[in-house]
Amino acid sequence: MKTTLTIPQKIIRGLLILLLILAAGAAGFATVTVVKYRQSAASPEKTSIEQPVRLSEERDVPIGRNIEFSAGLRVPWGRTPASLDVRTGEGSQLAGTPEFRRTRIGWGYSLWEIHGILHAYRPGEIPAGSIETVIEGGAEKKQDLTLTLPVFTARALPVTAQDQLAIAGRIRTEAEPEYRNTGLAAVIVILLLAAAGLWILLRRRSRKREILPPWTLALQSIGGIRSDLHEGRADAAAAITRLTDIIRSYLEVRFRLRAEHQTTREFLDEIRSGGPLEEKQRSFLREFLASADMVKFAKAPADVMAFDEAALRAETLVRETAVTEGNGKESAA
Repeated sequence: MKTTLTIPQKIIRGLLILLLILAAGAAGFATVTVVKYRQSAASPEKTSIEQPVRLSEERDVPIGRNIEFSAGLRVPWGRTPASLDVRTGEGSQLAGTPEFRRTRIGWGYSLWEIHGILHAYRPGEIPAGSIETVIEGGAEKKQDLTLTLPVFTARALPVTAQDQLAIAGRIRTEAEPEYRNTGLAAVIVILLLAAAGLWILLRRRSRKREILPPWTLALQSIGGIRSDLHEGRADAAAAITRLTDIIRSYLEVRFRLRAEHQTTREFLDEIRSGGPLEEKQRSFLREFLASADMVKFAKAPADVMAFDEAALRAETLVRETAVTEGNGKESAA
């Protein structure tokens, strides 16, 4: 028995058939598109310049006015614009960051637009610039393209007699809190007082050292040499040489002798005839200076015991020749 379809049923069946046809067509188109994309991605076809760089204005552009520039690229499927480097001509500069824009998708390719803004900052002819772009993907993996920014001219802005320059006002700085200034002043005063106190202390120490009598200084120096020798900071030969220098210096200052500027023989000849020293003191000096010269010039051996004995006798000489309190002067320390 033949079934008769109603009108609504016929409409629904027609829609189902149409949907099946559309689905089959869509699947077929998708399949073809995928195949085409793979073929394009693997093909050696390269990106081409669809449209050279064009400027929105090229003649007598006022300084500072923005000029748009644009260019078109035909990019095969499977390739993507990766980087963009715009170098403007001398006398102009970019205003913002140039960018890529996809404007159309065709069969096997996409159209991309390079867009940016620049302006001149000096009048006259602005030379050509360049646009360097990198396209990645495809059989070549990477493609470099170079486009040229056209030359254009710029003109200065007109200035009339009525135009006046705006003068910038005084920049107001935020006042620092009063307590900061007070604290800083207090720190400066304390530092100045500390520096003054230190200077006075050093001056007093220096003056005190300067007024020490020569016999006190000689005794202190002999004690220092003895400490260096016994603590290992000097050897016996060096200690005896230093002791000789101290005794000569002391005698020169104490009795106004030329001890430091004479040889040992000259000095001994001078004190042999008398002078401020007693016979036992002159005898000690003859023995001490002679033995010191043997150590200093003849490299004779020296030991700690020899130095200690000489130092003890040297201290005795200094104390015996020091000014006593009975003479109304400062005594030896």
